[in-house]
Amino acid sequence: MRTGFYTAVLADQPLADIASWAAAAGFDTLEIDVEAHLVKPELAPVIVDGVRARGIDVCAFTYFGNLLDFDQSARLRHRASVEAAVDAAAASGVGIIVIFPGRDESASEDANYDQLAAYLTSLAERAAPGNVKIAIENWPGPRNDYVATTPRGWAKLFDLAPHANLGLLFDPSHLVWQGIDHEQALREFADRVFLVHAKDTVIDRPRLQETGYFGRDWWRYRLPGHGEIDWPGMLGLLRELGFDGVVSIEHEDADWGATEDGDLRLRQDGLDEGLRVLHAAMADLP
Repeated sequence: MRTGFYTAVLADQPLADIASWAAAAGFDTLEIDVEAHLVKPELAPVIVDGVRARGIDVCAFTYFGNLLDFDQSARLRHRASVEAAVDAAAASGVGIIVIFPGRDESASEDANYDQLAAYLTSLAERAAPGNVKIAIENWPGPRNDYVATTPRGWAKLFDLAPHANLGLLFDPSHLVWQGIDHEQALREFADRVFLVHAKDTVIDRPRLQETGYFGRDWWRYRLPGHGEIDWPGMLGLLRELGFDGVVSIEHEDADWGATEDGDLRLRQDGLDEGLRVLHAAMADLP
């Protein structure tokens, strides 16, 4: 397994500077945020070569957007950006595109899955000649209703679109606060996991007792090692299941600067801390 991080936490920094810092810090690879650091996808080969020249690889391009948006102009815009990212990945030798499924709130559940499966079929076919994999991140969206972000949803989608290069960016932090056993989910869908996010969730149980699941502020995202997840156990399970890809830190921990105006050094310290936890956990693996 290799280690990396998602560059969105350093969206205000030039990618060349991020790559130089990441290589010096001991990371192996970067997961590049398309909107922040791949503004011109047609320049991807030059951009990726520049990153690699600094001693670090690129494991994925990640694009955030509701691919089922009810607003047709927004839907088309998101899809065009994803398709451009797929072509950019193929042209630059990047093996994974990370996407978010979304939801059309005007359509039924089944219609959402049918629409998503049809689009992802065309996307997977577009990506296959360039050896690019499509990985769905299991974030349930701003209204907690995105389709295909839970074990039941994955099973339904992969039944409708059983393409070998369509799979998951597996982020256990999203499953923790939904009450889903992330290790059981990982075991069930291990063959579909292309990339893993190293992000944790902490639960404030006194607050949860006071407010219940529909209350606010009883959970929040943390760096690995600062929440509920047993990272030695998680990484050990990944190894047991044969995963040999990238574990990428998604830094959204406000205690370590992941806020709108967060201090750069503190954000970098957070990435250092996440890497320390991952390396320590990997060192203990058999």
